[in-house]
Amino acid sequence: MKVVESLAYGILGLITAGVMAILACVANPDIGVWVGELLQPADEEEVKVDTSNKYYVEVPDWDYIYGVREKKEKVEVEETENASGIGAMITNAVNGLSDAINELEATNVENLAERDVTVEDVANAADAIANAVTGKGKKKISVSIETESTKTKSSDDANKSEEEVTPVYAPGIPAGKSGYAAFEPDIVELTDPGLANQAINSTDYGYLGDEFDFSTEYYPYYHMLNDTGKALYRQIYANTLNLNTTFRPIEQVNMNTMQMIILSVVFDHPELFWLDTTFYQEFDYNGAAIKLRLRYYDRINNIPAANREFQSQVEAIVAGAAGLPDNYSKELYIHDFLAKKLTYKHNPLDQSAYSAIVGNNTVCAGYAKAFQYLMQRLGVPTYLCAGSAGELHAWNIIKLDGNYYNVDCTWDDQDPTVYDYYNLSDADNYMHKRMFNSVYLPACNEGTFIAAAE
Repeated sequence: MKVVESLAYGILGLITAGVMAILACVANPDIGVWVGELLQPADEEEVKVDTSNKYYVEVPDWDYIYGVREKKEKVEVEETENASGIGAMITNAVNGLSDAINELEATNVENLAERDVTVEDVANAADAIANAVTGKGKKKISVSIETESTKTKSSDDANKSEEEVTPVYAPGIPAGKSGYAAFEPDIVELTDPGLANQAINSTDYGYLGDEFDFSTEYYPYYHMLNDTGKALYRQIYANTLNLNTTFRPIEQVNMNTMQMIILSVVFDHPELFWLDTTFYQEFDYNGAAIKLRLRYYDRINNIPAANREFQSQVEAIVAGAAGLPDNYSKELYIHDFLAKKLTYKHNPLDQSAYSAIVGNNTVCAGYAKAFQYLMQRLGVPTYLCAGSAGELHAWNIIKLDGNYYNVDCTWDDQDPTVYDYYNLSDADNYMHKRMFNSVYLPACNEGTFIAAAE
């Protein structure tokens, strides 16, 4: 009963307050205005988006997107005035995406896998979706379709640009003129002590070569070695000079060190032309070489007779340059002599100087070894340099007036003879990369270039 009574008093109070409010508004209209504003819902506040720490692509700014400069301004998102509700927005989105799909389907895309997706691609896609959804249509996607006419136009524009730029020295690369062959040793691993002893006892040291001394000026590879390496170098040189094929190393080294030492002998001594520089046999036990077997070219039936012919030809060639006034003139003479005499062609002796001095057909190894030996006979320090120029390749480094230069007679042997690879610095000779122990040859920091021979 008391609850019903309290509820009745509450309702009566609300009715009384309403009547009093009406009477007050009638008596003072300003009170009515104030009450109306109080009861009216508040206007929606404008929403602001802070994009200072995000990619924002409604108005593309590539400096900002790629991080060139930092954008800290706040971008206001305005209400779309042209779109009339959700239905219009969806219609615009569908139509926009449909047009984009149709245009992309009509585009002939070649080598799609060669092109990566970039930040710009993502931003453009975001622009397209934003334009379609908002219906603004202020920003368009530019799709470039490559046709035969556009290819021709691009090519013409590129040619025009090249004509406007001052030509830069850029030598050509003779195709297929890299024919250097590296050692392919036959390593026989012996695990049985009995077999190892048998290999050791089956031969002796041969010739030690202690009587030989090699100058730093003409034999740089020898001086790259430590005392153990030099002792083995002299032994290998002496046995090769005396036509002894099989001997026991006076020092025990692993197979990688042995290969570097044999390479050093080959690189320093092009006059040992009968040594097959592509093969040797090594017997190892417990990781050390205990027996070596060199191979000489079987195409040279009589090595002493071939050597006499080789040296006779060398003397004749050197005589033609000996009377020239300076080393530059002598170098040019030998360079041009080889280019005129030789034809780039593979043959069984093409890794030797013999193929270029006595024969007329050779590859880069023959050019480089012949140039090396002829210049050294003229008193000009010249070295064989082995490395890569797309494939294994050989060229020379020559010392003139205290400076070192790269010379590639093989690549200069064209019709007519060129001087694209004549006395270049390492920087200009960038198409050649040194390998093996050639990386320790002196740096070529100077470079000269002659456009034609007189």
